[in-house]
Amino acid sequence: MRMESKLSAGQILGGRYKISGIIGSGGMSHVHLAEDLRLPGKRWAVKECVTAGPQYGNVQAEAELLISLNHRRLPRVADFYPPDDDGYSYLVMDYIEGITLAHLMTANPGPVPGAAILEFAVQLLEVLQYLHGHHPPIVYRDLKPSNIMVNGQNELMLIDFGIARSFRNGGTEDTVKLGTVGFAAPEQYGDGQSQPVSDLYGLGALLLYMATGGKYSQWMTGMDRQLRGKVPAGLVPVIQRLLRHHPEDRYRDAMSVLKVISSIEGGSAAASVIPASTLTSTSKSTSTSTSKRTSTVALLGVAHGLGTTHTSLAVSGWLSRHDTTAWVDLCPGSPVYDRIQSMVVAAKESDPERESGEPFLWNGVHYWKLPEGRRLSDLPLGNYRYVVMDLGVGGYEGALEEFARSDVPLLMASGADWRLEETLLWLHRSGLPDQTKWKVCLPMAGRSSVSLLQGAVREGKVFGLPVQINPFKREGKLVEVLGELLKDIIDNRSYSKRGSFFKRR
Repeated sequence: MRMESKLSAGQILGGRYKISGIIGSGGMSHVHLAEDLRLPGKRWAVKECVTAGPQYGNVQAEAELLISLNHRRLPRVADFYPPDDDGYSYLVMDYIEGITLAHLMTANPGPVPGAAILEFAVQLLEVLQYLHGHHPPIVYRDLKPSNIMVNGQNELMLIDFGIARSFRNGGTEDTVKLGTVGFAAPEQYGDGQSQPVSDLYGLGALLLYMATGGKYSQWMTGMDRQLRGKVPAGLVPVIQRLLRHHPEDRYRDAMSVLKVISSIEGGSAAASVIPASTLTSTSKSTSTSTSKRTSTVALLGVAHGLGTTHTSLAVSGWLSRHDTTAWVDLCPGSPVYDRIQSMVVAAKESDPERESGEPFLWNGVHYWKLPEGRRLSDLPLGNYRYVVMDLGVGGYEGALEEFARSDVPLLMASGADWRLEETLLWLHRSGLPDQTKWKVCLPMAGRSSVSLLQGAVREGKVFGLPVQINPFKREGKLVEVLGELLKDIIDNRSYSKRGSFFKRR
């Protein structure tokens, strides 16, 4: 029977962590997304567990284990609240952006590409080598698709250390038999003790599972024929050896496997970037955004060269720190999307079937291009919490309407005093009656320019934007100003009830 949670959206844990909602559940645990009230913009995953009897100390043991670890493919622990009178305990750890390997394979049926399998194998061997290098070695014991997170750069993170344990020299068998059927080594359920090579069996089961599109995780007669053409030829005997029944017949350690994997032809090929459509299709199980209304931010320039696109990218990066975010290039003929894609998607030759304009994920932001002749409503953006629209300078059908109906319309204008009249004239000619929620942004403007424009529009709320050469930078003065510009949608306040934005400060 599934446990009931004591936490609800809006509740504050330990006076610091504001719960946003549940992002995952198991039989005896829930994982919540939480905002850090002391570090604005920082999000954490809060694992809520209930234990009783002999398993009462498992969560505390997991916390102590994770606190002692430091590896880029493992979540960090920020806080721990020991079991209360009802057995409920809370583990606060890094919130990992992305989806589980299980969800990724469900959304993309069929065998995982060979290059991606090799890349995943290398990453998993790196973290296993780290764990097994401790004294005594740490045995993970539950390597399976649902315990592996994948982000938009195909970087893996190993999660859920609930049954990991330290290897006991001289031990003959595990006290508790745990592991997932189909992925756990035979000794985890027989008379032996789980050991570092038990994780290597789990790795072999995982690689076979990916290579067969989720059909098999155990080696059987004729398996080599089924794998032919689906994975690099050199990987087949590696998987077979990893899945040997007797521990002594497998590879000696993770480093031995890593050396073989690295030498396989095709191992250096870059795995393809996960399409953004994959993550949006599975977002119900990995994000709380489906329970919230999508908020839109539109950026429109009154002239060319004012930094509209530059600012839209910075806005997207800032919002992605809070929840799922999409950036959309709406301007027909704009080369911006293609430039970002060519910069991000490495080695396009390794993915010849990738279509131009296909959405992709990078640094927590999903990038989209509106096809010619289509409308924004045609894109599947409903599962995002935030959608940022780059409208360029408008001048095409529907641009002004999209700008006006957005939750946060950001009008980009010149910060030069001598171009003040240009901005006022644009506001007058726009023909849009309701300008009360607009915010006017002046890149590189001084205080005098901001004050002059605020005085001229009277109802206006005007912001000067500091210079920031790199729009993807996640900190700095520009980021601070963006926080002020967008704080209302982060706080989930209703724009319709806030009155005029064009009031003097």
